[in-house]
Amino acid sequence: MSALVRWFVAAISLLGEPAPLSVPASLLARTTMPEPSGIVWSPALSRYIVISDDTGLKESGTNHIPWLFTVSREGAFDAEPLPISGLDKLNDAEAICPGPAQTFLLTTSHSANKKGQDKKKRRRLYQLSLRDHALHIEAQFDLADAIAASGLLPTPSVDIEALAFHHDDLYVGLKSPQSAAGEALILRVREVMRALKQGALSPSSIQVFAKLPLRVEHSGAQIIQGISDMSFLADGSLALLANSPKQLPHDGGGALWLRKPDGSLVLLRRFVGLKPEGVTVSHDGKSLLVVFDNDRKQPLWIHFPLPAVLGPRPPR
Repeated sequence: MSALVRWFVAAISLLGEPAPLSVPASLLARTTMPEPSGIVWSPALSRYIVISDDTGLKESGTNHIPWLFTVSREGAFDAEPLPISGLDKLNDAEAICPGPAQTFLLTTSHSANKKGQDKKKRRRLYQLSLRDHALHIEAQFDLADAIAASGLLPTPSVDIEALAFHHDDLYVGLKSPQSAAGEALILRVREVMRALKQGALSPSSIQVFAKLPLRVEHSGAQIIQGISDMSFLADGSLALLANSPKQLPHDGGGALWLRKPDGSLVLLRRFVGLKPEGVTVSHDGKSLLVVFDNDRKQPLWIHFPLPAVLGPRPPR
């Protein structure tokens, strides 16, 4: 490891601990405690939009109600949810990112539920626009069918937890499966906007963008991680969050990684006992913001100044 890499890994590790996000009692009267699984900034709302694994209240019949949540710059959830108009259920939302023309792209996990059931409502990619303080579906399709038909993965089933739209292509980060060598996979989908307009995705438009050896040490063993969110930075680097996939050994806490433009990979920080699930660039472009699913306890977030993330520039 070079001196420069050692310097900025040390800088990241010395930054503060995650802080709680404020959730008003009036919101909790209508929904379970938010479990952030993705975050994105909305200039139109001057708010962060947060997606949650679960919404509504099972006892009142509103479980999986199609709500997202908005959060102030200071880290306070608003009392009023942000609905998706025209949708009856939102099941297992996992990632959201900015899309073209001031829209957002949101995906569900495309994975089976806890009972092993592969439900259609868990297999949707949505393009959403914002109007009248509600999100509206502009287009949608099933990502999993085309991914399975592409033959690129060792298994037809997928668990999608990360999205990024970059230079007109959609990048899909997988929690699982991993490659035969135990690497986390990122897929690139070309001409995704055309596919959204047509309502279907051709398997030929999908390719493997990166295979990443996301491994951390826990209890004396090397543990494989999958991607739980990702966000491109201005220099072409890719900020990655990772946690251990379902059914595989637990990692003892997730991690923040950086994939640099040359393809090299740096482990920036471990989060002992925590699950980092959402990452985005802050509203002012000065920091990287990470949110944590805290298992129905008060959710957490942390900011990393971008100079500390990217490290010092090498001498010319």
